[in-house]
Amino acid sequence: MAITALALFVFVLWPQTIRSSNNDLKEREDEYKWPPPSYSYMGKYTHAVVTCDHGLCSEIGRNILLRGGNAVDATIASLFCLGVTNPQSSGIGGGFILALYNRTTQRCTVIDARETAPQNAYRDMYLNDEFGSKYGFRAIATPGEIAGYWLAYKRFGSGRISWANLVKPAIDLCRNGVPVSEYLGYVLSVKEKHFRTLPSMQGWINNVTNKVFVAGDIIKRPQLANTLERLANSSDPEALFYRGDMADTIIDEIQANGGILTKEDLAKFKPSLNDKPLINDHFSGDLAMCGPPPPSSFSVTQLIISVMARFYGPRSDKALLYRSPLFYHRLIEAEKFAYAQRTLLGDEKFVKKAKDLAENMTTKEYTEWIFERMKDTAQPSEYYGGISEAQKEDHGTSHVCALDAEGNGVSATSTVNRWFGAVVQSNKLGIIWNDEMDDFSSPGMENGFGFAPSQTNFIEPGKKPMSSMSPMLIYNRKSGKLKMVIGASGGSKIISAMAKPIVRTLFFNETIKEAIDAPTLHNQFTPDITQLEGDAPEELIDDLKRIFNQKFKPTNGFEGIVQGIFIDDNGDIYANGDFRRKTDMHPGGY
Repeated sequence: MAITALALFVFVLWPQTIRSSNNDLKEREDEYKWPPPSYSYMGKYTHAVVTCDHGLCSEIGRNILLRGGNAVDATIASLFCLGVTNPQSSGIGGGFILALYNRTTQRCTVIDARETAPQNAYRDMYLNDEFGSKYGFRAIATPGEIAGYWLAYKRFGSGRISWANLVKPAIDLCRNGVPVSEYLGYVLSVKEKHFRTLPSMQGWINNVTNKVFVAGDIIKRPQLANTLERLANSSDPEALFYRGDMADTIIDEIQANGGILTKEDLAKFKPSLNDKPLINDHFSGDLAMCGPPPPSSFSVTQLIISVMARFYGPRSDKALLYRSPLFYHRLIEAEKFAYAQRTLLGDEKFVKKAKDLAENMTTKEYTEWIFERMKDTAQPSEYYGGISEAQKEDHGTSHVCALDAEGNGVSATSTVNRWFGAVVQSNKLGIIWNDEMDDFSSPGMENGFGFAPSQTNFIEPGKKPMSSMSPMLIYNRKSGKLKMVIGASGGSKIISAMAKPIVRTLFFNETIKEAIDAPTLHNQFTPDITQLEGDAPEELIDDLKRIFNQKFKPTNGFEGIVQGIFIDDNGDIYANGDFRRKTDMHPGGY
């Protein structure tokens, strides 16, 4: 498949070599001072496991597996649970993207239930309403969560677990209450000023203290429990939510508050099923990476890994991770190239060149093109291709990874976009609504970095906004066995946060926990500066500045929260959840 004309043009302008004779670039004699291991738990299992953004939800998924359910069943139950435990990030008022690997057929499938722009949406609708895409009922895009769950259950569920039993654990949590995590408590404190001015969000203020709930408090959500119970007991929950009396309630509330979503938007919504997802089957021996096409950013994430694989094979010296500044320079440069291409991507149904580019990005030729352009020093922004128009920053999400005893795997990312979505909730149904319209770009409105908006991500009716969500499955093409199930939550850092542990486990034989624990260096091309975590070794950063001319700025906390499952050559299963999100997070397996 031909590489884009832009890529070919740039290649002619900048021929170069990639190897350096300067030993200073390669490796120090002593190791940098790395942070100690985190408190996160790495589980070892022999049959199956679920790991997601809350330990309660991992355990609920595991219980479904123990009862004979498959990875799809477990994922649905865990996602319903996350909508209760992590309401700031996901829930049935949002949407998701899911990648599935079937061990029997050795094929990947993708379900895209991402939210879509309403039919009354138009390109310039937020030009004179800066906050209209972020707060309130005009920010709501057509939710996809329930339609996507139902499609996954009907097409790929085991048939051994009833739909009602997948929803019931979440109902019980709503009625009995769940403890507020440290992370949720922090988000509530940040959002308190909004909750006090928005009538539908008053329930998040504790009547006893007249303050928002804090870590350790118990929150109950009886209205949402009633809604979930109706969906659980329905013979067709998709019809109830999108075309039945529940749809009437949804639209009446939204339109009464100035929203543009219509009954027709709900009735016409259909999640997409793609049995020919993107696959990179050349990056490392018999291994293949599979994941969703745009609006997912899987094509961006896999490109970073594929480029790094050209430098480091599966038996690379682990010591390089601890003493080689060149490794980290190459990782940053690979991120720049990959993120630069993301500025050209958008919903492939509306942007044909995005479909072609994403497919090109998975080819051996595209990897080779970037590999040949990698230099041993940072380059001007225009060197990396792409355009200076930045995609909108996306935000919070939740992620589930599941592996069942039959060797099937699911990686699914769900979102309401920013914290608590549009910061509005259905008074009658208890559903927190998304603000997915903020993931689109608007003409004339610069993003937070001062860059012009991306034309490929402008609003159109029925269009899905570009996303950093990158659910991924890695499998052996010859044996048919899964090697990794991995994904992340947390906005644009999803991509860099995911690439890091994949490279470190597959090529350097780190454990999944060691690889997730390691400090993340994040460069998303715009702006051309690398964000670093506070525990990254100072001497490493100094070397990257001095030797490679890299630029850095520290970040407080980190949004890229990884969930990972790794299966070794003996069939032992290891799972870990990222310590960075201050939540009771642990895998559940057996």
